[in-house]
Amino acid sequence: MFENLKAAYLEDRERQREKNAFFIEHGYLKEWNEQERKESDKGIERYSTATRWEQYQAGRIDRAQAVAFATKRNNKAIDKEIAAGLAHLERVAAAGDVNYINCNVIWKRNAYWGNNPTAYVTTDCESGVFEGKASGCGYDKESAAVAEAFNKSPAIMKVLYTLKEKALAAGMSDYSKSTVTNVNNRDIIGYGAGYSTIPYFEGGVGVNCFWSILKKAGFILRANYGKREDFYRLIREEEAE
Repeated sequence: MFENLKAAYLEDRERQREKNAFFIEHGYLKEWNEQERKESDKGIERYSTATRWEQYQAGRIDRAQAVAFATKRNNKAIDKEIAAGLAHLERVAAAGDVNYINCNVIWKRNAYWGNNPTAYVTTDCESGVFEGKASGCGYDKESAAVAEAFNKSPAIMKVLYTLKEKALAAGMSDYSKSTVTNVNNRDIIGYGAGYSTIPYFEGGVGVNCFWSILKKAGFILRANYGKREDFYRLIREEEAE
């Protein structure tokens, strides 16, 4: 399952490996403009341990050795990340198929930050409750709390990943020139699905973005709003009939 998503993830991580290696060697990135392209040791410093960087600065190892040590460390980190990512995809693939998602958002007043939400999420195919919290100000706190809870649920992630798997299988691309990661899931999944090859629910975008994404996956929303508590129930259309 998720064969296209796995392939895209591996390709993305290998691109990152090469990008990091170039930065280690040259101290700048290929996409930087001419004024920014200045040979330096910034890449060596970023990807070296404190000990290796100190050895290089002191002249106990030369630049070639410093580059080799930093490159090896980068490769080890990328390999570890890939292993964790693939294991995560396998766990999500093994999750049950969700038909119901219940999301209860409780608001509590904070003397400094105002109303802060805590989201409690359950599904029909998983045990336990997935919790998400948000505080502070200047952003949509409800969607931040709901996103945190959703992202903890393998079954809900399975719904999200299945949307992207189908989009990739249909030949759609997540490539974007305008993002730091060069990935944007907006066009192939929906706004709020994140900026990495493996999608996620973004916090701060408004919960309506999540309902729109889940609608694409065949869910309908039923909502009840209260003074201090909001309840959202998402049901697969065939189950609601």
